[in-house]
Amino acid sequence: MTDFLTAASPAPLDAPLNGLEQVIDAAMADPTHWRAFEELMATVDLFLAPDGATLAGIQPGATGMRTLRPEEGMDVKGVTLDDGRVAAGVFTDPRRLQSLWGEDTTFIAMNGRQVLHLFREGPIILNPGSTRVMLFQKDDITDLLAAATRRMEITRAGGGRPSGKVNLFAPDPTPVTLVERLAAAFGPVGGTGVTAVWLARANWLEDNRQGWYVDVRTTRPSDEIRAMVERAVSGLGFGDDTLDVAVGPAKEDGVGIRVI
Repeated sequence: MTDFLTAASPAPLDAPLNGLEQVIDAAMADPTHWRAFEELMATVDLFLAPDGATLAGIQPGATGMRTLRPEEGMDVKGVTLDDGRVAAGVFTDPRRLQSLWGEDTTFIAMNGRQVLHLFREGPIILNPGSTRVMLFQKDDITDLLAAATRRMEITRAGGGRPSGKVNLFAPDPTPVTLVERLAAAFGPVGGTGVTAVWLARANWLEDNRQGWYVDVRTTRPSDEIRAMVERAVSGLGFGDDTLDVAVGPAKEDGVGIRVI
């Protein structure tokens, strides 16, 4: 079972900073919520501080996020445990990372499943320096990866991403929080290599599904953009709605609300 540890933390960071941290708090208070944590952790972005050769390979002055390719290795800052092993330092929010290692620390956002796979031999220490620390040994990581696989299988059984013709239309009323989250993630125009973002309501008639359609205009890799959207909407509840993300170069205006 994962170890829960306690340590001092600056007051502003004591409260949960996102949806994953809310689930962590719930799981620590009541183990019946542990399954929800297992299923969520692999779907959100986690944050790491590159070190060694990885840090040296980042261009001086580079800012923002970078999504690591699955085939790449990675050197990251870690924490030395009592037994002498070094646990990879992983964080649920970049503010926690910078609180421990300094505001100028370079960090990388990576999908939780990729983090677990990359450091599957363990150990991983989640949120060192925060009010609560979670230490994952090899067996814990194996269990989390298995939970992630089960979630993927359930998603596929439910149809995965929607397919077929989609009807788009402007949201009414405007989802203010969702628009603000996306604007904060991608704005200002060009600052993240994105020239425009459109948000629309969507109906996939063939799949009998409805939801939201985020249309991102950029030449950046689609997995990077989808990771940014996942991070932006973390903690928002969509109910039975689907959230789909389209990524492509600039073209004619999109449908719905222009976010940036």
